[in-house]
Amino acid sequence: MDDQQRTLAGPWGIIILLGVELIIYVLFLALLLVPGGEILAAEALLLVAAVFYFRRNPALGARIQQLFAAHARIAWIGAVVLVLLIPFFIASSPYWLFTIIIAGLFLTACLGLNLQLGSSGMVNLASAAFYAVGAYAAGLLALGWGWPAWITLPAGAVMAGLFSALLFVPVLKTKGHYLALVTIAFQFMVTILLDNMEWTGGPQGLKNIPLFSVAGYSFNTAINLGFIKLPAYANFFYLMVLVVAVVGVASQRIYSSWVGVTLSTIRDDEIAAQTFGVQVNRWKLVIFSLGNCFIGLAGAFYSHLVGFISPPNFAFDKSLVMVSIVILGGMDNVFGVIVGSLLLIILPEKLRVVQDYRFLIYGLVLIIMLIFRPRGLVPFKARDFLDLAGPVRRKRAASASSTVSEGGA
Repeated sequence: MDDQQRTLAGPWGIIILLGVELIIYVLFLALLLVPGGEILAAEALLLVAAVFYFRRNPALGARIQQLFAAHARIAWIGAVVLVLLIPFFIASSPYWLFTIIIAGLFLTACLGLNLQLGSSGMVNLASAAFYAVGAYAAGLLALGWGWPAWITLPAGAVMAGLFSALLFVPVLKTKGHYLALVTIAFQFMVTILLDNMEWTGGPQGLKNIPLFSVAGYSFNTAINLGFIKLPAYANFFYLMVLVVAVVGVASQRIYSSWVGVTLSTIRDDEIAAQTFGVQVNRWKLVIFSLGNCFIGLAGAFYSHLVGFISPPNFAFDKSLVMVSIVILGGMDNVFGVIVGSLLLIILPEKLRVVQDYRFLIYGLVLIIMLIFRPRGLVPFKARDFLDLAGPVRRKRAASASSTVSEGGA
């Protein structure tokens, strides 16, 4: 081990790691709190300069990756603490706190879509339809049956999973652009039905959906800590963080297990997967349903967050945004979905300073990113079952070393 590796593995490595996280955190908060478009332009130039610098110095990028790998637990703890402190720093701007919550809901939904599109290769362009199923299920159960939000949240997820059965036959019989056309048709079918059925409120939607409450405490209440008063959206923010954590851990566990590798083999070559005994049809249906459950969970949360939903909230453009998040962030990659969600939800809001040109600039940014990063900001890698051998070897080596030490004792 050379001197640099010792530095990265020691206390100085932890200090450098936390410093890198803090710099990224400060830049993110500055993007939200500093008015005007100058800060956006400055950070965009800084990002471009950083990309070119790391390309010319790949060894530095490798060292940073080694740094985070060597102190992964500390990196996660630091990131969680910084995320939990966000409402304290933007307490004076409930609008941005609400925007971050919406980004978190899109992140939850896109983690489900990533299982379908990124991990399994199933093109689902009806994600907004399943988002609507979860939202309307939660709203109708809360308004018509008086169910509390803590029950309607999982109920919305389950209902979206059950609605997946309507597309089981197309999922098994079609793939690629044919499956994309089927899901587009389903998307428009759902929005048209919601717009024309009386019991869903028709074009006027559902109003006065109850907000979250627990033990008599309403989430519409500001959090007064004495030294600071957090806006009511802070309640929703912390609940959103909990939901994202649960869904994110579940997605990462799937990715890191033999199930994730199995899904990758299905995505890369279905025939080869079947040849090696993979039950392709079963895994397709399971992942399609599970992904839609995540999307429906996000939709149920959304209905209790805003208190009013209508068909335009779940139009086809929302499906395109979700697909863009997965592709731009990097398919089959949980961290890529996180980056894509923050970028594609917060960027349009920051571009409001240029009014009519914001969607033009937004589109140009997407095109430029896809030209220079066609596999996404955090591209996935080809995987096989040998990927699971590394952790197994490490466990066996640790077990063998412990056995030897016990025998020597």
